[in-house]
Amino acid sequence: MAKYKAAIIGLSPMGAGALPHSMPHTGMGIEWSEDSIAASISHASAFAVTPNVTVTAVSEINQQATDEFLKNYGDMWPGVKTYLDYKEMLREESIDLLGVATPDHLHAQIVTDAVDAGVSGILCEKPISTTLVDADRMIEACEKAGVAITVDHFRRYRPHWNRAFRELWDGPLGNVKRIVASYGGPRSMLFRNGSHMIDAVCWYAQSEPDWVIGVLDEGHDNYGPKYIGDGGKNPDFDPGGSALVQFKNGVRAFINISKGTTAEMELDVFTEKGRLRINNQSAEVWHPVSEGVPITLTHRTLAVPMTLRTDTPAAIADLIESIENGTKTCSPPEEARKSLAVILATLQSQSKGNIPIKFPIKDQE
Repeated sequence: MAKYKAAIIGLSPMGAGALPHSMPHTGMGIEWSEDSIAASISHASAFAVTPNVTVTAVSEINQQATDEFLKNYGDMWPGVKTYLDYKEMLREESIDLLGVATPDHLHAQIVTDAVDAGVSGILCEKPISTTLVDADRMIEACEKAGVAITVDHFRRYRPHWNRAFRELWDGPLGNVKRIVASYGGPRSMLFRNGSHMIDAVCWYAQSEPDWVIGVLDEGHDNYGPKYIGDGGKNPDFDPGGSALVQFKNGVRAFINISKGTTAEMELDVFTEKGRLRINNQSAEVWHPVSEGVPITLTHRTLAVPMTLRTDTPAAIADLIESIENGTKTCSPPEEARKSLAVILATLQSQSKGNIPIKFPIKDQE
């Protein structure tokens, strides 16, 4: 098995979080809280549980974050080098795998610089970027250089989300017709965490968006039509909102991402013959047991396969497989661009009086 040298740019909790009480064989924390979830799926913890991967360098402009990283991971990677300037790190180090966990609007330049430096595979945090121009240059750079890249919309790597997806598209439920998506809590921001929900909707819809009508939450009525946040640090600068999305295959989705609602992430999918509901803990399905009107439905909880490869560790395993076999990753940048486009269309719709925004769309000034 090949060995890989890895580096991380950005030592935020998502980049380098660690738990004082963790289970190193799974990379997951014991306590279930927002902070522990972020730590258990961080780039550093995911690299730590991936065989034959060693983190040899990190870059962070905040010395306190660097010190915290060394406290948590210094014994695991005693030779790790630290840099203030990521460009210097890319010049000086021979890096195979790179984790990009910086503020949202900085992803594009870092990714293109990493491609130029000869990195083989990139794990980029979500959203892919904050403009479509940036997303497109990231995609183009990776394609031209043959660099593998996955965007960390990690529900694409969770077993029960994949099991539910197969049930939806390969089972007896019939064509998907409508999707209702909800995501709440204090960090329910369209760009930072809401992109998870929007990506899941696009994934389950299996189509390109056709038009979007958007309404932002109270207090953000004049936000947009472009991103004006601070990279995801302060949730007050990144709005929540609602969007009605029509897909080209006829699927219609209502997406609600609001800080003022319950801290839960749930997808409710309605099909011709049944229904599927999924959240972070489980997936349930209502499927037909007889024909006729009305259709008789039965309800069951989907069985979830047991695996240690989930979330960010699974994303890294997928990235390595992409490098070695030349395959597309399960969360490619082209798919991440869809969720970004829906977010930007939501802003544009709000700024134009909540009118439908037809696709394809462009960045607005």
